[in-house]
Amino acid sequence: MKRRITLSIALALSIVLLSLMRPDSTANAQQGGRRFRADTGIITLGPGQVLRVTVAAGDVNGDDAIRVRFRRMEYIEQGNIYRVGSQSTSAPLTLASGEAASLDIVDGASNTILGVRGIVSGNFIGTDRNVRVTAIVFDTSTQRVVTFVNTTFDDGA
Repeated sequence: MKRRITLSIALALSIVLLSLMRPDSTANAQQGGRRFRADTGIITLGPGQVLRVTVAAGDVNGDDAIRVRFRRMEYIEQGNIYRVGSQSTSAPLTLASGEAASLDIVDGASNTILGVRGIVSGNFIGTDRNVRVTAIVFDTSTQRVVTFVNTTFDDGA
């Protein structure tokens, strides 16, 4: 009898959930434009080091712009495997010609964090646009750059 009640509840819940779905719903995605993504990969930071990921909109015409999001991930080790310990994603930012934004990722002085990762993703809006993503690791005590990576995405004429 208990099994029959559980099955009836599951069936009723399934019917309710199916009735809430609308087959005529449309995605509200931006039409046109091209997507881009830059990923630092997993980086092990030393004491006092910071990973800074910067995205800059190049020269664009008129109302052209780029829309970007930053994603920060911290990795921990569990059973000899790196797993995501924490992550966060920023709200979308719209950058016009010559504008830039950056995200600093700090190791937080925790012995459990084995690596960090920065991801920039977004899309071009308009016709003539280019994007430069730069990732640097710098030492806060010596004020020197340890690592530098530069990537350019171009979708212009």
